[in-house]
Amino acid sequence: MKILGFDLGDGESAVALLDGESTVEPRMLLLHGRASLLSAVGTKDGHIVVGEEASVLAGTQDARVRFKSRYLVDPAAMGDVRLFAQGVMNELLREEPGLMAQVTRTVVGCPAGWGEGRREQYARLMESAGFPNVSVVPEPRAAFLYARHARGLRIDPALMQRSAMVIDIGSSTTDFAYIVDGHQQELSLFGDTNLGGGLLDEMILSRSIAASPDREALARVMKASPAWKSYCELEARRLKEQYFLSEEKWQTQMLSKQLVVCYDETLMLELALDGTAIGEIVRMPCAALGGRSFAQCLQDALRAAQEVSRGCPPQVVILTGGASRMAFFREACRAAFEGSLLVLCPEPECSIARGLAYAGRVDERLKTFRQEVASIARGEKLQAAVNAHVHELYAPLAQALFEAARESAVETVALWRRGGVDTIRELDALLAQNIESAFASDAVAVRIRDDLRVWTDGLMRELEGEMTDLCMRCGVPPERMSLSGTRVSAGVSGVRLSLASAMGMDVLSGVLGVVLGAVGASICGGGGVALVGAGPAGMIAGAAAGVLLALLGKGEMEKLMRGVKVPVLLRRVVTDGAVKAGVNRQEEAIKRSIVSALADPGNGFSARLAASIAATLGTQLEHMAQSAEMSICA
Repeated sequence: MKILGFDLGDGESAVALLDGESTVEPRMLLLHGRASLLSAVGTKDGHIVVGEEASVLAGTQDARVRFKSRYLVDPAAMGDVRLFAQGVMNELLREEPGLMAQVTRTVVGCPAGWGEGRREQYARLMESAGFPNVSVVPEPRAAFLYARHARGLRIDPALMQRSAMVIDIGSSTTDFAYIVDGHQQELSLFGDTNLGGGLLDEMILSRSIAASPDREALARVMKASPAWKSYCELEARRLKEQYFLSEEKWQTQMLSKQLVVCYDETLMLELALDGTAIGEIVRMPCAALGGRSFAQCLQDALRAAQEVSRGCPPQVVILTGGASRMAFFREACRAAFEGSLLVLCPEPECSIARGLAYAGRVDERLKTFRQEVASIARGEKLQAAVNAHVHELYAPLAQALFEAARESAVETVALWRRGGVDTIRELDALLAQNIESAFASDAVAVRIRDDLRVWTDGLMRELEGEMTDLCMRCGVPPERMSLSGTRVSAGVSGVRLSLASAMGMDVLSGVLGVVLGAVGASICGGGGVALVGAGPAGMIAGAAAGVLLALLGKGEMEKLMRGVKVPVLLRRVVTDGAVKAGVNRQEEAIKRSIVSALADPGNGFSARLAASIAATLGTQLEHMAQSAEMSICA
């Protein structure tokens, strides 16, 4: 898997190639023998020419520059972008003819302010120019990934993991990425889509034209000939770069260059810069910025970044983009984030391309990780493991159901004992109601929490090896996806909440019938003789029941007893211990009956419980994976 990172910039462009499985850093692909190329395009003798060759002085027709900054507002810029991308593709194939056969993914950068629809359109445009499998990534994210992985920057990884601000100033935009704990925060990608170093090129040119004796004639040429205007802007850009590469030298000396402009007539244009001129240029009103100056807009952008990061100020501020070499820009960033470590990328013209290649690898690993976690969490593997072991939960469930029924019996009889229920018939009905409520509540699952945790740990260990292998392939620390122990215990709550629905009314009714038959017989059986006949004082009731049995027969006697209101004084002899003892005598029979009812394949309980548990554990796996993804993204 080889990944192209294509930084198509408004002023310069670069392409990096990364072997997706290698630890070697992305390699810059040469374009016209250089790691970066002027973003200029035109045609000559029917062929696309890019970079230095796209100049009116070289005989190029319709030379264009700064087309990316016009992409959102000028329909013609779309064609210029596509033509330039085709030209870059031609250069790549000329240098390495077999290259594209190895490339599986292309990642192209865009300003942070571009929306999803615009990115999708841009990706399709790049694919139409010949680049395979294109995805579009915000450039500040690429800058962060470059800073995170590049060995040459030597940034302490702990600082990068805590909080970082990436500021990418290019020719057309100034973009920010705010990262905390290794991942981007909400509203973390932002910036000014109009504020870029290319504006300074325009202002240098405008200032020089305004100072020229031929200013009116030069203004007419700039308006009539896009090719000559592009040429002059490129020369202004070169002068600006030369100035900022040796800014201290040119603070007091004048840096100048004479241009010859040949259109209807030959005109001379002098471009000139020194410290005073730069100071005036960055503070002069700019129409493209709504009449505000470059310096004002930069301060506004930095204030917005300060506000976003106020809760956790960045420990490190990373500056990238060709314009980051400008001293006034660095000083403004240093003042805005005082106390932060300020890092300037050593090759800012290449850092975005390399970061885009890294982004491609990150996203491929992320895609693989998500797909394979989903295949385990939602697929047959987890479901099959649950199905194979779900029967091991029947005994703990039976014990829990029995205990819930016994407690309900004690509480219900205690209410009858206090006079809260009048007759045995009413007691019998209330007992059924209370046991059913206990079975449908969370109480049963709470009782099996420890058993469920032990059972879940054993189940997850069957999948641990496969998950560890996935983590190793995708760059996730295996401990972030440990499936046993406390990490998975949170899933118990999900199983608990879904237990009643897994039982369903048919299983619940069946289990209730079994339990009530046994519990009711030990408490309310014989028309109440089993209850009121308990204890020494119950001998009177027992004797009376014997007389009734002789006179009326068993059936009629029980009917009569169920409707009799037993005196409260007599009821008090029925203790909680007696009720528990009566139920406990039926314990083994009750639990065997419950297990038999739960295991009955005809009622669907096993399948529903297994599906509920698998869904709960699968959801937990995916939640764990979302947290673990940060290891990939960072």
